[in-house]
Amino acid sequence: MASTTTTLLRCLLVMTLLLSSLSVPSTAQIKGCPFTSIYTFGDGDESTSDGSTMSDHLAAAFHLPSPKPYASGSSGTESTHGASFATAGATVMSTYFFVERDIQFPRHPLMQSLHTQIENFFSTKEDLQKAILFLEQLGANDYKLAFLQGKSIDEVSRYVPKVVEGIKSTMRKLMNAGATHLFVTGVSPMGCLPGYLTLLRNTDRMQYDSNNCLRGLNAFARLHNDHLQQALMELRLEFPQVQIVYGDYYKAFMALLRNRVLLGFTKETLTKACCGLGDPYNFHPKETCTNQGVNVCSNPAEYVHWDGFHLTQEASKHVVEAFVAGRGFVYPEFKFPEVMHCTMK
Repeated sequence: MASTTTTLLRCLLVMTLLLSSLSVPSTAQIKGCPFTSIYTFGDGDESTSDGSTMSDHLAAAFHLPSPKPYASGSSGTESTHGASFATAGATVMSTYFFVERDIQFPRHPLMQSLHTQIENFFSTKEDLQKAILFLEQLGANDYKLAFLQGKSIDEVSRYVPKVVEGIKSTMRKLMNAGATHLFVTGVSPMGCLPGYLTLLRNTDRMQYDSNNCLRGLNAFARLHNDHLQQALMELRLEFPQVQIVYGDYYKAFMALLRNRVLLGFTKETLTKACCGLGDPYNFHPKETCTNQGVNVCSNPAEYVHWDGFHLTQEASKHVVEAFVAGRGFVYPEFKFPEVMHCTMK
């Protein structure tokens, strides 16, 4: 009973914090809050049923404007209140990295590497002292390309140090340029995503845990996150004046599954995509949400997954709650000393 009560109180605390953050319009600047903007990097193909992204929910928690997609050639004044440099399928590593490892690199017309995103960011004039730089799930697309082309977990595990070093190098460039507040997330439990659950069926990697997620892929995600956290510790020593926050995406997601009943998610939909085709996970790699005839669930708020690799609006909000609350579902080491001025009235 005590454990149940504690869990309920934690959930109520998180929900209270979210309601507090949403009680003021996201474009209203909170007195005493030093942040004026959020700039996002990573995978831009993450919109949910209402078109929102994880960075939109983070901006709302800080009562900041949602970052608008960066337009090439825009002036610095157009992105004063934030911008998203994220692009669909963006990878940390270069094309050569994948070619060298016999991994086909599909090039989308709008696809850009993390390197290009950072170069675009530097082409604008930003006040980095008042900006939060949000780097979300960097490396996830690098690993996805490898796994979906048949590479084993053992082989892809050998990529992790190079991918994390690429992330670390990018952060170093941003901090040398004057960035003082960086928010970096790990990757989610990859073995719980409908895309992987579908595409890796009938392989030797299909061993499930109590959440019906793939044990091997989740262990791999933890490996990446461990390497990333070590890199962040090293960067904190190198740049003691910079605040580097680690958002524990993995723990936040797993806490969401543990508290699914209180949060309104149904057991039957925990591994199914809201938007898609096919059994048993409602995902097909060639049938995206933009394709004609693809089904969209009537109750997305009861689903964790929007498509094969991205969360619904409701799930994204709960993950951000965990990041910002600190003592809610998880303890993700959110240490911006000014944060309470931004998230509370």
